[in-house]
Formats: sequence, structure tokens, C-alpha cells
Amino acid sequence: MEKMTTKLTEILPELNDEETSTAQDNVNWAAGFLGLPPGTIHEDNGGVLLQVASTRTVRCLAVVDHPYSYLSLAMMALSFETAGMTLEFEPYTIIMPMPREEEQEECAPENNHVGMEVA
Repeated sequence: MEKMTTKLTEILPELNDEETSTAQDNVNWAAGFLGLPPGTIHEDNGGVLLQVASTRTVRCLAVVDHPYSYLSLAMMALSFETAGMTLEFEPYTIIMPMPREEEQEECAPENNHVGMEVA
């Protein structure tokens, strides 16, 4: 069986002007990783899992296989670059499948009603 490999950098989208501007505005967010202890994990709501590798290096451990996650990661990469930091991908990053709807529903909290019941 032949193993197929795709470089993550080849599937990240090119940023438009607005996305580039937003990424550059987030330099302070990226610089917030400076000085964090190696091994510190950051899970982003956009489906990206990062780990501090050293003072100026952050690794992408995982990204969800979804266009929004790839866009988030591309913007993060530019933010780190603008902050003078390195965001590493290969060989560390795994692409995680998007959770199925049924799994998301199982994880969602039950709709418990709080308050007085009116009869």
C-alpha cells in the first residue's frame, strides 16, 4: 500500500487583504506565546492545537479537516511570522477528521431548564 502525504502548507488557503490585515493585527496574540514554558498546549476554537516548542517556536500539533480551521491556521502562521516567531508544521501536525454530527450532539449538554415550572 502506497502512503499518500500532503504537506499542510500546500493546502492552507492564501489570505485575502482583509484576512492578512486581521492576522497582522493579531501579532500581540502571537507574541503572547513568548516566554511560555516549552510543552504548553493551546487549543484554539478554530480547530487548531498548538504547543510551545521553545522561546520563539510554536508547533501545530493538529488541525481539523475543515476550511475554517485551515483559514485560522493560515492566519496564525502570518501572525507568528509578523511577531518574529516560527510556526512549525511538518512532521508534527496531524489532520483530524471533522467530528460527525451525532458525536457532536452526544457531547452537547442536555437542555436542562433552570427556573420555576409553571403549570
